[in-house]
Amino acid sequence: MSTQQLATAAMALPLAERVSLAQSLWQSIDAGLADTTEVEALRTAIRRDQELSSGASAGRTPFLNSPGP
Repeated sequence: MSTQQLATAAMALPLAERVSLAQSLWQSIDAGLADTTEVEALRTAIRRDQELSSGASAGRTPFLNSPGP
């Protein structure tokens, strides 16, 4: 199943199930992150935001960059 198909299927879930899925995904991401200080994390976030805003970097997937509703 592609990421797009998975996202479409997840969005069709009832709200409570989407919340539960989102929490599980977030916990799995948090567990896999390297230990960094808050200052380092903020610097990285600001740099990445600037790269995306300036067009120097594109988002990873079309799904994440698609216009909202």
